[in-house]
Amino acid sequence: GGTAPAPGDCLYIGLSDPVPGGVVVLRLDCRVDGVGVDPRRPPLRWEAWDGAAWAGCEVEADGTGGFNKAGDIVLHLPDVHASSRVARHEAGWLRCRLIEAAEGQPAYRASPTVRAARAFTIGGRVEAVHAETVTGELLGASDGLPGQSFQVARPPVVPGEEPFVVEVAEGTRWREWRLVESFAHSTVYDRHVTLDRNTGRIDFGPAVREADGGLRVFGAIPPKGGAIRVRSYRTGGGRRGNVARGALRVLRSSLPYVARVTNRAPALGGVDGETVENARVRGPLTLRTLHRAVVPRDYEQLAREVAPEVARVHCVRAGEQEGEPLRLLVVPGGHSDARGRVAFDDLVPSPETLAAIREHLDERRPVGARLLVQPPLYQGLTIVASLQSERGVALDRLRETALTALYSYFNPLTGGPEGRGWPFGRPVQSGEVFAVLQRVPGVDLVEDIRLFPADPLTGERTEPVSRIELDAHALVFSYGHQLRVREGG
Repeated sequence: GGTAPAPGDCLYIGLSDPVPGGVVVLRLDCRVDGVGVDPRRPPLRWEAWDGAAWAGCEVEADGTGGFNKAGDIVLHLPDVHASSRVARHEAGWLRCRLIEAAEGQPAYRASPTVRAARAFTIGGRVEAVHAETVTGELLGASDGLPGQSFQVARPPVVPGEEPFVVEVAEGTRWREWRLVESFAHSTVYDRHVTLDRNTGRIDFGPAVREADGGLRVFGAIPPKGGAIRVRSYRTGGGRRGNVARGALRVLRSSLPYVARVTNRAPALGGVDGETVENARVRGPLTLRTLHRAVVPRDYEQLAREVAPEVARVHCVRAGEQEGEPLRLLVVPGGHSDARGRVAFDDLVPSPETLAAIREHLDERRPVGARLLVQPPLYQGLTIVASLQSERGVALDRLRETALTALYSYFNPLTGGPEGRGWPFGRPVQSGEVFAVLQRVPGVDLVEDIRLFPADPLTGERTEPVSRIELDAHALVFSYGHQLRVREGG
């Protein structure tokens, strides 16, 4: 019709088959009717049906300028995309939904027209791990004595989906030896080994001389002359694997029909082996807790042991009443870009990380204690400010520097007064924003500051305030700061 489209209006496109994790090109023939919007950032959101709800799609490129000309739209679909029936048509459905335009973002004054559409796939998304699998590595032969040690050829050993298994040749067959944390409860009949993942050292059970002069063997001894091998292990990892978005562009070996590759998200979770200095600090804490969780700091320490890749853990009580469950808040190790921004998706810990922490702590918490392991709440923040520059200062460069200062300071990973992440529960005040901007070189005067509480996912704002309160289990998240800079006299 002739009416302008309203937020919530949708365009539905059905694919012949679902394309989970795929890269889809929509080739559209559009007439120049959807006037009014900025073609570089139209108020549109692409989504795919995952069988239960509409999940967001990443838009790599929009050659139509928001349905204003013929061109290609490149979409990255979510990992789950299911077939469903809409209007008696069975298809893998996509939709483009008109959303509320943000402040300063123009909306459609007339409805766009799509005259023809064609869809095809050009790629897909797979999970990559900074590790290489080594299979069937021979370590040596047993000398038949207790306390033997062997070394894998390519440490460190990275935890993988498959368990780490050591095998010992007994006659014509290989027998499996199980990995344990220590030999404290091992008997001479238990086929146990320990592993130092950082150095790749494998130990068999030792023999200890007791007070009466006898020897006690902790763990079975592999038979003399028996070959010892590791079934498989993964090597790699470390912080050097935490590469930025777009850093990976070359395949180590070619694959049929694959023309190019890239990582569209930064690599996360890699940590180096523990240093001696860190072990010296951790040792007294470990001895104090004895691997049991009693006070909130114990939960935090034990969580870091099982998930060293996370950036922050913080334990608070869910409510003020006695007996309320504890919340263990987990912030993964994300990356900030050159402007100091962090993607919201990078602040959501993986279900595997949360499950590992939960399982580890369930074994160590007091009976009856209730614990919730979850990400923190994020309070979105949009700052709109006006600045006056010193004479002779380049305005565009000053704007970028000031935006970087805001994104870096009001940041859950690198922000706050100490630069170690915004403190949990710390309110945001206009005076603190003023101080951050006034310290930027080239700023002569901060003329106006407005704080807008915002939805961290959509950026939808409420009315401006002078102070934003945060719950005890909440962090601040910067979304779309805007600065107006004018030259001083």
